[in-house]
Amino acid sequence: MSTFPRGIVFRFLIVLLSVFLFGSTAHSQHPGRISLRDLQAVSPIGLSAISPDGKLLAIEREGQIALLPSSGGWPVTLTNTPGNKSGFSWSPNGKRIAYVSQGSIWTVSVSDGASLRLTNAPAGSGDPRQATDRAPLWSPDGHWILFQSGRRGNSSLLVVSENGNTTSFLTPQAEEASSATWSPDGTKVAYVARRREYFSGRIHLLAFNSQSGQASAEPVVLYTAPIDRGGGWQIRNLSWSPDGTTLATALQNSGWNHLYLIPVAGGLPKQITSGSFEDEGPVYSPDGLSIAFLSNRNLAESRDLWTIPAQGGEPHLVSTFSVPGTTSAPQWAPDSKRIYFNHESPLQTADLLVQDLSSSSAAQDLTSTTPVILSASAQVPERVTWKSKDGTEIAGLLYKPRSSVHGEHFPAVVWIHGGPEAQDGFRFDGWAQYLAQAGYVVLLPNYRGSSGYGEKFRNLNVEDANQGEVEDVATGVQYLIGRGLATAGRIAIGGASHGGTTVANAVAIHPDLFAAGIDITGTADFELFAERSNKQSSIRWTMKMGGTIEEKPEVYRRANVLLAVDKIKTPLLILHGENDPQVPPAQAAEFARALKEHHKTYYYFTYPGELHGFSQPDHQLDAWQKELAFLEHYINPQYGTTNISTEDVAFPEPVEKHANAHR
Repeated sequence: MSTFPRGIVFRFLIVLLSVFLFGSTAHSQHPGRISLRDLQAVSPIGLSAISPDGKLLAIEREGQIALLPSSGGWPVTLTNTPGNKSGFSWSPNGKRIAYVSQGSIWTVSVSDGASLRLTNAPAGSGDPRQATDRAPLWSPDGHWILFQSGRRGNSSLLVVSENGNTTSFLTPQAEEASSATWSPDGTKVAYVARRREYFSGRIHLLAFNSQSGQASAEPVVLYTAPIDRGGGWQIRNLSWSPDGTTLATALQNSGWNHLYLIPVAGGLPKQITSGSFEDEGPVYSPDGLSIAFLSNRNLAESRDLWTIPAQGGEPHLVSTFSVPGTTSAPQWAPDSKRIYFNHESPLQTADLLVQDLSSSSAAQDLTSTTPVILSASAQVPERVTWKSKDGTEIAGLLYKPRSSVHGEHFPAVVWIHGGPEAQDGFRFDGWAQYLAQAGYVVLLPNYRGSSGYGEKFRNLNVEDANQGEVEDVATGVQYLIGRGLATAGRIAIGGASHGGTTVANAVAIHPDLFAAGIDITGTADFELFAERSNKQSSIRWTMKMGGTIEEKPEVYRRANVLLAVDKIKTPLLILHGENDPQVPPAQAAEFARALKEHHKTYYYFTYPGELHGFSQPDHQLDAWQKELAFLEHYINPQYGTTNISTEDVAFPEPVEKHANAHR
């Protein structure tokens, strides 16, 4: 199950080394059982960056930049300044690293750790998650750093000089710009532009004058993606060929994500992969002979690393693992002989690995961040499928209590992912693992609208929000009952973001199916959502609804749970961040108000300073504890207690800051 090099003794030494290096093992309340504190102690590896000479990797550890030998070894902390660090980019000469901290672009000297702040602009008026400077990328000549910023209220591209004296905008304010990348000679910038009329993205090519730090001409349009009917698909990455003639990207022109080559001089995209699966994230090798990419062609809920000849041909699976997992962020060594990447599985939090392409040996672990208590307690979920009400096949992941025996019924939790274009896959899911350990059956359904199953499946919920999706979930519950894993009266439903939205609608459409519901940052009224959400999210959901409320009033009416509150019988726990820019807090307030007016049982808590989700550790812990107390009260009462009362859930006191309770 482990991806460590073979050998029990060596495996044990790796675990001990990870504890000493990264301090990632937490004390659990019960030996062999994970605690909520254990989940909070997890510190997986994020994005890394390899040095130009291939000898070092810049990684983030405990909010600082650390340098790790690319062959493995001891990481050395480089920075010690306030603020978390992210978005690493090496200067071409390998002497400095650009990064993001405190909403600004900085650089740090690799030799002595001295940092220099290059930008210091106030945050923009848009979504606070993208309102500052981010995503730095050093120019090939080393004089400029390209970056994204929300300082004008949307996502723009800028450059700042290496000394911070000159900053210039490259893109117009009315246009969203992302996925920017320098041409190999530094004279051009390719990026993805978005407006309402080309919401899925245009590939723009911008000529850049290195002397002035300005665009030297209007951008050239290389390609415009057909607008996705549901608004959820867009061009997400571009990779230059080393000779500067071609851009590799993923397009869904065939109804699935596949790799395409786009000539920079103009011309039609050339498709180089095909099939009923998703390929994405292409990255050219430095020698220009191969392209690395990610694919779920072996299993829909996993992501593996593949390579393909640069002009197309037979793909090759790079690394294999004993359990399904999720690979991300591939980057080539400068000599094109190795690929570095992140990998996680249900048994392993995200770590950095390297694969030697000339060797048949397994990939080498460069880090080991999985706490011993988690690796000892985790399980690989079962992939299950069932038929929805209309015959559509739905897939999901099933976690079962370790003590489960055939015919034994358990309290069950159906946990709904957000998006809806997300996907539950074979990665480390601490919350699902914790619930299964606590004696719950946990089902994670990839309902219609989920990514990973092609464009048709992803858009089955267009003009049908919270209808077919709810039936996909309800038939999943019947699947659990039919297998003898769950019983009526002891089944709960929970989820965050669109998962929370699905919870609210599910308990209204199927009022007798669920004994408890947990709605975290969910939407109750899509008309209100379109008015108050951030601009890009508002456009996307207007497309998913089929138009505006004036154009599609019946679609909005069916998706408005406020109009169906009278049908709800299920007790609800509602949790929301008070500064949420994605699903405005008014959604939770209006839902709670309607529940109160109809004399329904609900508990409503908000968290100050939180955006879309709970990032502050004390808030995160408090939310988990409230969810557990709620589940125990309604579907898993402890011996000697009763769940007859619907008004007296014994919520624990928060550890530090208090959530705001509303009744």
